[in-house]
Amino acid sequence: MRALDYRIHHYETAEEAIRALNGCGSDGVQIPDLILLDYNVPRGDARDILAAALRNPALAATPRAVVTSSVAPKDREQALELGATCFIHKPQDLDSFLEEVGSKIVELLRRE
Repeated sequence: MRALDYRIHHYETAEEAIRALNGCGSDGVQIPDLILLDYNVPRGDARDILAAALRNPALAATPRAVVTSSVAPKDREQALELGATCFIHKPQDLDSFLEEVGSKIVELLRRE
């Protein structure tokens, strides 16, 4: 397991995440190092959040990862078209989840 020293901002709904992304880069609001999304969130989905990130030029270089249990090619294609850097399939057991998602997060953060 690798240690990361990052602050996490967690949003309960798509609306909260979109509002936060809309403010990034203005009035001193920091730009995140990574946007990590579950595909399905209350009151929206990753596509809504990705579209909001795409509209904010301050987020152009910020990697965006979508985590999901969906195996539908359409979901993956839509996320990638909306600027997702990667689409991470969510394993069912916790150890596999931590390894799969954790290693991808480290990889995305080290691209900087």
